Amino acid sequence: MKTRLHLKLLKKSILIVLAAGFMQATSPEPAVYFATTPCDGIPRMWLSIPATADCEMIQWNLALQRDPRNQAPTFYKLSYAYGISKPSTQTLMNNGTRGVKEGQWSLVKDRKNRDLYRLTPTAPDAPISLVKLDDRLLHLLDQEGNLMIGHAGWSYTLNRK
Repeated sequence: MKTRLHLKLLKKSILIVLAAGFMQATSPEPAVYFATTPCDGIPRMWLSIPATADCEMIQWNLALQRDPRNQAPTFYKLSYAYGISKPSTQTLMNNGTRGVKEGQWSLVKDRKNRDLYRLTPTAPDAPISLVKLDDRLLHLLDQEGNLMIGHAGWSYTLNRK
């Protein structure tokens, strides 16, 4: 009788530990990066911004999720807003037009041995590649793997929050 009770308690304890581990494993904090970039041809294509849209700047908010058990990349969520900027600010007139892209991301090495973050959307859109400059900075790359060059107003560097 005692052995049976001990086995039941042991099974319940194991289930509680496993459930707690699973709950913790599915809800880690993502790494979040943000930027304000120019709104030119390549980002317009990536984000499906219409060519006719009034757009001079894009605000990016990129959340990268990892598997907490092994830190492997899992999924991303890119929230963005675009439009015309309010003069002398980093904000958009009328809060801009908003959008979201989601998908899987991976960490790969390119032929120059750089660490690249590759964002592959769930929709049939072109992947976005960023190079890791350091633990707090990512920089957008064009389709040939070159650093995208900004201008006096904005760059293509995403900063970690």
